[in-house]
Amino acid sequence: MKTLIKMSTLALIAGLSVGCASTSDLAAVQKDANEAKGMARNAMDTANEAKSIAQDAKSVSMATEEKINRMFKKSMYK
Repeated sequence: MKTLIKMSTLALIAGLSVGCASTSDLAAVQKDANEAKGMARNAMDTANEAKSIAQDAKSVSMATEEKINRMFKKSMYK
């Protein structure tokens, strides 16, 4: 019960200290949030592109390794 009262008091103090935000403040915050979302989307697209390139490079590397192993085995049989 004491914890509930303490938490309620802290919430009330925090709410009163913050005050009311104007419409222009909210619009600025919304604009910043939208910009952040756009930047996050761009970062995700870049990461997905990098992942795709890395997977392609891995495939090429594995194919090359397989060819080298076959060449090594052939040379061992000679």
